[in-house]
Amino acid sequence: MKLKDKVAIVTGGSTGIGLAIVEAYLKEGAKVVIASFDEEEINHAISELSNTYDSNNILGVVCDVKKPEDVKRAVEATIDKFGKIDILVNNAGITNAKPTVDVTDEDFINMFEVNTFGPFRFIREVIPYMQKNGGGSIINTSSMVGTYGSAMQAGYSSSKFAVNGLTKSCAKELGHFNIRVNAVAPGAVMTNMVKNSTTEEQQSILSQICPLGRIAKPSELSGVYVYLASDDASFTTGAIINVDGGVVM
Repeated sequence: MKLKDKVAIVTGGSTGIGLAIVEAYLKEGAKVVIASFDEEEINHAISELSNTYDSNNILGVVCDVKKPEDVKRAVEATIDKFGKIDILVNNAGITNAKPTVDVTDEDFINMFEVNTFGPFRFIREVIPYMQKNGGGSIINTSSMVGTYGSAMQAGYSSSKFAVNGLTKSCAKELGHFNIRVNAVAPGAVMTNMVKNSTTEEQQSILSQICPLGRIAKPSELSGVYVYLASDDASFTTGAIINVDGGVVM
């Protein structure tokens, strides 16, 4: 098991890519905290996971990443339950698609509050615990549009470009504490967020621009998150790893 006895926090861990990461980590022997703003989704995820994995290795914490007090509480709950933090996955995110002329200040700010400030807040909170523990792995979820942008997604693209900058800056700052910081940049993945924010025609277009000719399943991304969290990636930091079926190359 690549993650035996390691402790991980996964934000947005109750559905989609986050849930796939949680399951992959449990399979590899980790203890996992599912941090999400939706208590019902957390409870459902834990109920399903407990059919296969030891429920004592799973903790659910209701957390709105826009609220610093929620972030702090989630980190403290992790320490209270498991005693340490080895891995942080900043996966919680939102998106929208509309013409830039129609994007309000509130839309733009809210996008950054979740997609950029959320990861920043969690990173800030876990640093002291990772330092005390002799190191750790922080993994941010970016996006393929954080590399080349996207029409109709000025806020989302900008927030993910910022995530890439946050990743690289923290990697340079925290490396001497043996804290590695990387990001995964997914392409189109069939999550609830994608289903709810795109039409069937748009999904068809996303499939067509992908060299593999399809949209990914969440489970197809979890392997890279396992790698980055594990000792296999002990000399990998500051990387933005594209898992997008070849869209960005």
